[in-house]
Amino acid sequence: MTLKLYVDRRSHPCREVIIFCKLNGIDFEEVHIDLSKRQHLTPEFKEVNPMKQIPAIMDGKFKLSESHAIVKYLACAFPGIADHWYPADLYKRAKVESVLDWHRTNFPRGPGAYIRD
Repeated sequence: MTLKLYVDRRSHPCREVIIFCKLNGIDFEEVHIDLSKRQHLTPEFKEVNPMKQIPAIMDGKFKLSESHAIVKYLACAFPGIADHWYPADLYKRAKVESVLDWHRTNFPRGPGAYIRD
């Protein structure tokens, strides 16, 4: 069964999932969802993700959305993924979670939030 990624490469969360898959040799079928054409709002895509947001994946019958949740799932679900991506060790995993939370809060704001006069 091929992993399906529902993405628009213009979206940084989508690129995060694509890059993770490529770095770790995870085979996938890329299903382009054009945000500018509002394809994420179609009834067909709503079957994949009722929240109508990308990225989303289908791994067999299992469906998941949100880039960080997807990456964590992939790190655990696919054999041979290096432990440093999502460590089994509680302390190391907490550090990864900390960076992911920082990323979710700060990255979408862009660099303007950090530039001071």
